Amino acid sequence: MNKGIFKRVLPHLIAVIIFLVVALIYCRPVLEGKVLQQHDVTQWKAMAENSFKYKETHGHFPLWTNGMFSGMPAYQIAMESQHSISPGLFYYILTLNLPKPISFFFLACVCFYFLSQVLRVNPYIGIIGSLAYAYATYNVIIIGAGHDTKMQSIALMPFLVGSIILVYEKRYLLGGALTCLSSALLIGMNHPQIAYYTFLILLFMTIGYVISWVRQKQIKHLVVAGSVTAVAVLLGILSNALVLFTTYEYAKESIRGGSELADSSSNTTKTGLSKDYALSYSMYKSEPFVMMVPRMYGGSSSLEVAEDDSKALEALRQMPPEVSQQLQYNLGAYWGGIGGTQGPPYSGAIICFLALIGFFVLDNKHKWWILGASILAFMMSWGSFFDGFNTFLLNTLPFYNKFRAPSMTIVIPTFLFCMMSILTLQKIVTYDNKEELWQRYKKGLLLTAGIFVVLLLIYMSADYKSDGDKALLTQIASAPDQAKGYVRSFLDALKEDRKGLFFGSLIRSFLFIASAAFLLWLSIRKNSKELIVLGIIGLLSFIDVMGIDSKYLNGEHYQDEAEYQANFTPSAADAQILQDTSYYRVFDLRQGMAAALGSGYALPSYFHKTIGGYHPAKLSIYQDLIEHQLSKFPQSMPVANMLNTKYIIQKDQKGNDQVYTNPEALGDAWFVNAVRYEPTPSAVMNAMNNFNPKDTAILFSKDEKLVAITQQKDSASSIHLVKNDNDVATYQSNSANSNFAVFSEVYYNKGWKAYIDGKEAPILRTNYVLRGLSIPAGQHQIQFVFHPSSYYTGDTISLIAGIIILVWLLIAVILNIRPKQVKLT
Repeated sequence: MNKGIFKRVLPHLIAVIIFLVVALIYCRPVLEGKVLQQHDVTQWKAMAENSFKYKETHGHFPLWTNGMFSGMPAYQIAMESQHSISPGLFYYILTLNLPKPISFFFLACVCFYFLSQVLRVNPYIGIIGSLAYAYATYNVIIIGAGHDTKMQSIALMPFLVGSIILVYEKRYLLGGALTCLSSALLIGMNHPQIAYYTFLILLFMTIGYVISWVRQKQIKHLVVAGSVTAVAVLLGILSNALVLFTTYEYAKESIRGGSELADSSSNTTKTGLSKDYALSYSMYKSEPFVMMVPRMYGGSSSLEVAEDDSKALEALRQMPPEVSQQLQYNLGAYWGGIGGTQGPPYSGAIICFLALIGFFVLDNKHKWWILGASILAFMMSWGSFFDGFNTFLLNTLPFYNKFRAPSMTIVIPTFLFCMMSILTLQKIVTYDNKEELWQRYKKGLLLTAGIFVVLLLIYMSADYKSDGDKALLTQIASAPDQAKGYVRSFLDALKEDRKGLFFGSLIRSFLFIASAAFLLWLSIRKNSKELIVLGIIGLLSFIDVMGIDSKYLNGEHYQDEAEYQANFTPSAADAQILQDTSYYRVFDLRQGMAAALGSGYALPSYFHKTIGGYHPAKLSIYQDLIEHQLSKFPQSMPVANMLNTKYIIQKDQKGNDQVYTNPEALGDAWFVNAVRYEPTPSAVMNAMNNFNPKDTAILFSKDEKLVAITQQKDSASSIHLVKNDNDVATYQSNSANSNFAVFSEVYYNKGWKAYIDGKEAPILRTNYVLRGLSIPAGQHQIQFVFHPSSYYTGDTISLIAGIIILVWLLIAVILNIRPKQVKLT
């Protein structure tokens, strides 16, 4: 190899090796055959089991799952293209096909390093920023929780930003090709919220560049760069048309699209999530400081304090057992606005310090747009604690009301502060006028000192009470004095624990920042060797972040494969039900009503077709049914019957699983004696409060003209399921008169078609959530077929766009490796 080429490549090779080694060491239990205990991944596997069983026999995933909520589209659970050509294949190249979570950290490092080189930053500074970005504590926490697609999307953010910067820096061909690829990969992860935040970043960045181009009168470049970027991003979007078309179509019918039962007096909405739901998980206004001081608000909802040092635990030990057992549920260290969290979104004290210094040291076009985007992100993270502003955003920003958890916007400054930190270090080591640099640096030190003063004031003035603490004090307002004394003693002790965490974290961050400040002072004033200074700062920064990371993701969070698979071993109750090979549904109440109907518990769906389950974007009409009917169970038994709920699992008084067979379950389909019509969704729902679904069907008044029946069900009439194959369900009917049939299958008008003896018939929405058909007299074959045009059209467009992207990439690579006289634009 040419020595010149090797010399240029060597720093990048070192970077990749460092990224790989660090990821392997941090995730070493994976090399021992262990797997992460990821709650959300476990639940996803249960959600997707019905689809995977289908694939075993059919060779592809179904578009409809029968596993949960009585049936729903499988788009957001498990879906694949009919074609094998996709830019998504490059994901496995970028990650070296490493196992997770090794691949997540490695990908984030590589993508951020790519950005650093686009920004023309020293490779060793790029390594510092890449490690800081990849191992930011927020990433560690979401990996532990099982938010895989969120982490993959976060990892790809710098790849897209860097690719577009290439275009903006006049590398049109290569930058455009990489923009196609990176946008295709990011959108393909199907985490719309992170993609949305990424495009917010790009909006601010583009505004910054446009201002610069206009000032320099580079109008031609503005047009060319804008056009190339627009075409490239559009191709990246179209390569994911399969995901986007189905998601867009489904979102309008899901809880993200609002409820039909919304009215002006409620907090629900017909166009998006309810305001309260959208603004849940908001941060207090001072809470974003946890990016720099991790335990300012306690850290996580667990205790966080060593047992021997906890004053709260000591207080509990001195109380009667029956009191301490009740109070121990309030032991969480976290007292911020989110309500509950697994840990702080810590970026690193040194990284935050470097970013703050950068706002004074830097004078390039990136500083101001980074500042603007960061301020907006902080304001968005305040959510309900900055109600007027964020309500305005919910009502104004396109699609923003489809998302919840404003605290997630913290990923924006997490990324931007890492970007700012490497630009700052690069400026410091290359700034020729050291005296001017020193004057700018001092201003940054003053800002940092001012922030620490503010943090000290918060430390001294905070009440350290969580919402749970305040609710507890309200509950005991009328309790005996002795009970009040126990609670106040406990909360006072808990306050001391939280104060200790805040102060200890404040001192910790101060020491790391002071160390980095001293090293930079040596570089600026004493001309110390840059490589040594960078090396020590990089090492301190990594130790800083890893010291927090290791508390939230370590060897204890892994388990043996066999132990993990035990989650999917049927209990005696499950095994008993599975002996029944007919088509039925199960209502599993072992974990309580909330868990059964959607509060993060999907395991029953691994074994059974359930009327409950978990999905963050379930069908809106089914959520309405849950809120207004199923949540009242057993008073809503008729509704459970119409959903073909044959088995109910509950705990008995001794805590043992008990299976109850429901003889009133109405089966797969049935003829009714009468049809009742109601004008509005609310009227239909209210009519279900007291009705017998075996005899009566409730329809919307607008569909009355489509119902042609004698309403005289003869005793010999019958209708039964022949086969339910997810996307195709076949029934056989026989009746002397025309009748109306109700099917215990969920209504969804975006792809389902009904055929009676091969002739299409209108599917009527019945009993708010079910399907109904008018069946003529005689013997008939009835077939429901799920063939959504959004899937098939989207898949074709994805294929065409994917081919164009691959051709563009091929041309860019070929021209980029040709001799130097070829211009690469």
